[in-house]
Amino acid sequence: MGPPRTLTLDFDRSPLADDGFFGGKLARPPAFDPPLLDPAVRALAQRAWLERARSEYVGVMIARRLWGLCVDVNAPRDVQELALRMVLDEQRHLSLCVAAAEALGAEPAVAFDLADLQQPRSDAPVGDQLVEMLAGTYAVGEAVALALVAHAVKALPGSGFRDVLRSIAADEVLHGRIGAALLGVVRGGAGWLRWPGDAAVGAIAGRWRAAMRGRDVVEPDEVAAFADPTAAAQLRAVGVSDPVAFRAAYHRALDALSAGPGPWAHGKIGG
Repeated sequence: MGPPRTLTLDFDRSPLADDGFFGGKLARPPAFDPPLLDPAVRALAQRAWLERARSEYVGVMIARRLWGLCVDVNAPRDVQELALRMVLDEQRHLSLCVAAAEALGAEPAVAFDLADLQQPRSDAPVGDQLVEMLAGTYAVGEAVALALVAHAVKALPGSGFRDVLRSIAADEVLHGRIGAALLGVVRGGAGWLRWPGDAAVGAIAGRWRAAMRGRDVVEPDEVAAFADPTAAAQLRAVGVSDPVAFRAAYHRALDALSAGPGPWAHGKIGG
């Protein structure tokens, strides 16, 4: 029997969180006032917010890997600072999403694949791994994530749950832009990272877009719940947007990356 491939983490709080000094340094969730919810709706909403928490914590590990690669190639100090800022952004997003789930009665426990937490490096040269992250994870993945959280903020009614997404969206502007921006810097000539060529970078982005197009990004039971107007209104009130519209926004964001001008080369991002 091999080692476990999954791990459940408890995102509880220590006594420091209630200390006036230390607590003031931490993420502060908004006030949540969820309406009376059908038990099935509550369960869906709890799962949705815990899944957001899971995604944000994986984002912590991804950003930490990005920062480590930037350190290893001796990237300029501003680049390292921005990468490290994104680590803290993602940790803050996790805290806000867990607080939203707890407001709905969920326990702050989330299951992860170990590979997502470990973010292992490959055998490729460090610089190539960094370019892969910038062109795939950030210039494609995080650009789409920015479009999706912006979509959710516009689609949802006002609430503390929507305020969490609005706060995340404000940070995601950096996360969604940094990949293409850094690739543009490297393409223009940077002693700290080799530009592998437009075709190679475009191919990375193309592979990421193709992989993302193959994902089903919504849950069937959420689609079914939104067919009931009462359940749909309750879900929107606690920060869960229409999954069919969400899927459409996801593919629109990918289409925009495919058809629009390349952000680092003023041409298309791969094939």
